[in-house]
Amino acid sequence: MNDVELRSLVRDVVARRLQERAAMANARASLARTLAPGCQDHPSHTLYVTVVNADDACVIEPGARCDHCGYCKSHGH
Repeated sequence: MNDVELRSLVRDVVARRLQERAAMANARASLARTLAPGCQDHPSHTLYVTVVNADDACVIEPGARCDHCGYCKSHGH
């Protein structure tokens, strides 16, 4: 694979990712319009991406198994 082919491949992948992001943003905007006014901006609907569960233990209750409910990534509402 030469430089031209590699650059073309990278451009294609980046373009595809940007299209996926745009589609996700459009879907979020569409969902936000369907929610009651003010709900989409309420802090209880915020999910934190910095909380990462590295194993199967629950972040909130380490003795329990994680079922990916998202409670640990939100304000718990």
